[in-house]
Amino acid sequence: MTENKMIILADDLTGANDTAIQFVKHGLNALVITTMQSPESVINASYEILSFNSDSRDMDESAAYTAIRKIIARLNTLQLKGKYYKKVDSVLRGNPGPELAALMDELDIPFAIAAPSFPANRSTLQQGMLKSGLSNTSIDAIKLFSSTMNKKVEGIPLEKIRLGEQLAADYVISRRSTGVEVFVADAVNDEDLAIIYRLSTLLDTKLSHFHVLAGSAGLANHIAKSQKSEKAGDIQIKPVFHSDNNFPVLLIAGTKQGETASQITTLSKKVPVKIVRFRTDLALNGRGEEAQNLAYKEASENMKNNPKLCVVVVDCMFETGIPEGDVVRRIDASILPAIVSLAKLAQALMETFLFKVIISTGGDTSLELCKGLGIQGIHPLAEISPGIPIGRIVGGSYENTYMITKSGRFGDENTFIEVMNFLGEDYGS
Repeated sequence: MTENKMIILADDLTGANDTAIQFVKHGLNALVITTMQSPESVINASYEILSFNSDSRDMDESAAYTAIRKIIARLNTLQLKGKYYKKVDSVLRGNPGPELAALMDELDIPFAIAAPSFPANRSTLQQGMLKSGLSNTSIDAIKLFSSTMNKKVEGIPLEKIRLGEQLAADYVISRRSTGVEVFVADAVNDEDLAIIYRLSTLLDTKLSHFHVLAGSAGLANHIAKSQKSEKAGDIQIKPVFHSDNNFPVLLIAGTKQGETASQITTLSKKVPVKIVRFRTDLALNGRGEEAQNLAYKEASENMKNNPKLCVVVVDCMFETGIPEGDVVRRIDASILPAIVSLAKLAQALMETFLFKVIISTGGDTSLELCKGLGIQGIHPLAEISPGIPIGRIVGGSYENTYMITKSGRFGDENTFIEVMNFLGEDYGS
């Protein structure tokens, strides 16, 4: 029986990865389980932090609820015990309410505190309204949770949070007495998240029953700080790259998000590399192999001019993309066959050019890459910028090579320049 682990449940792969890296930054060892089909030997690996991808973001509410309960039941069967953290998307995409309810129901936990804010990536919650990035769109977080779970939901106003954890805890206890089961906490900066975490630990001493925390990588960072190991500090892996001038990098972007489109455009302007635009129209009309062959040929030609970097993106990122700052609740399912085809192309490119680093943008893209390459896990090593980790691949033919994952929304226009600089290439900023 394995005790005292932190078990993270995320609804997509990039979320599992960007949450696990928060603990690695503070000296703890972590493993991201790419899929629940991974063997028991991987799931039972001797890591302090295990982060699971439930791959449930695009399920309907009922299916997502069932998926989370099944995962927890399987972990119990494997006698994997520990404290759970329910990772939720920082703009509440997917099924945050049903999945949190599933965790509470399966583990018989009576109440929860959710703090989805991730200020480092421009996501904040105030008066129960979630705002993100440049968009003027607001999401009623309390309504979203309460309408999708059979539990009484209330907010913790920012003015209560900023009274400090002692008074905020008293407020939560008073509201608990009225039957509130899920609290959605306001937070507009990192110190607000720190107070929410301290509030949570204080409730452990004041109440006779357990609760569960849910939130973004931002809140997870404060949990990690409390478990800080004497090994704390980012693992320095830069010298691995600086000592090797011959490590080709493959960048695959299968998202339509405007933030990533801006980042790709900036990269192409600052780095002498041509962008291969993968023909989604062909892939979506049963001509995926043709789309792969065209992109493979173009990528191969590009590698002759720049053998260090190959960039392939879905063409619809630019043609029918999602404007920067916009929040899309679920992925456009119509693009999924193209993402699967894109992953097959990546596999062919890996076999030919033996890329040492894969940069993958978008949760579905990252997952399909892992499936195609037989990747069972990712061992996070360092955080390049907020929510963008690099890790070592576990399992498959490319074990011990590196993978960087990025949510389509994360980062600014210079993010890929920053990533390449981290890997040892000086492209300025």
